Amino acid sequence: MRRSARVLFSALLLLSALSSVPAAAGERQTIHLAAFDYPPFYMEERGQVNGIAVELGRALFNRLDLNVEFTMYPLKRALSYLQSGEKDGVLILIRTPERERYAAFTDPVMTVRGLIWSSAEREGGPVNFDKLEDLRDYTIGVTLGYSYGERFDEMLENMRVDTASTDYANYRKLLSGRIDIFPGNEIVARGLFRLHPELRGKFDHSERSFMEWVLCMGVSRKSPFLPMIPEINKALADMRDEGLVDEIVGRYTR
Repeated sequence: MRRSARVLFSALLLLSALSSVPAAAGERQTIHLAAFDYPPFYMEERGQVNGIAVELGRALFNRLDLNVEFTMYPLKRALSYLQSGEKDGVLILIRTPERERYAAFTDPVMTVRGLIWSSAEREGGPVNFDKLEDLRDYTIGVTLGYSYGERFDEMLENMRVDTASTDYANYRKLLSGRIDIFPGNEIVARGLFRLHPELRGKFDHSERSFMEWVLCMGVSRKSPFLPMIPEINKALADMRDEGLVDEIVGRYTR
């Protein structure tokens, strides 16, 4: 019994020593990111997560000598994991005061225009506007759960609104004439047109945007990768300067 106890004690000491040894040179850590269904930024196909944000993330963290793992969740759960620290971050996220309580944000990854879309067969051509109030008389489609900016959201309360569960459904409504206009994210729109051939060449958009979404990476304030934000910002700036961000976006929108 004494010899067995000594062997067990020695084994425990060895395990303790091994656990305190740093990762071997060349071994890369993994940053774990939450994703959410938002084509063409995130899409799940045959059990694999891909899309603009996934390609950007792989290119970004490869530069920082990190592996990256994306797991798809509903947006609400993705944000919950960001808050708890169960996931290290979310790539392609709008910065809000509420989210800043539990996440620190990088410099912008990209800025996306919100445009007013209408059917290309509409008499009179694209719907343009000088101020948001110019849109009041149109029947407008919106997507459930989306915000179009505080002023626009307030104006919707006094407009003829038709709600759909997805942006795709709203573009179908434009084609059928059920709605006159739809306020849509430009990259999401072009990604949908690429994925669905029946939508290509069927829409016009306003010359000006009704808002611009600034998309960043949110890093959990509980993540061990939080101190890396300056390095992430530097790598993002290099990717933008090299044209890599535009190149990746183009793969999903052209």
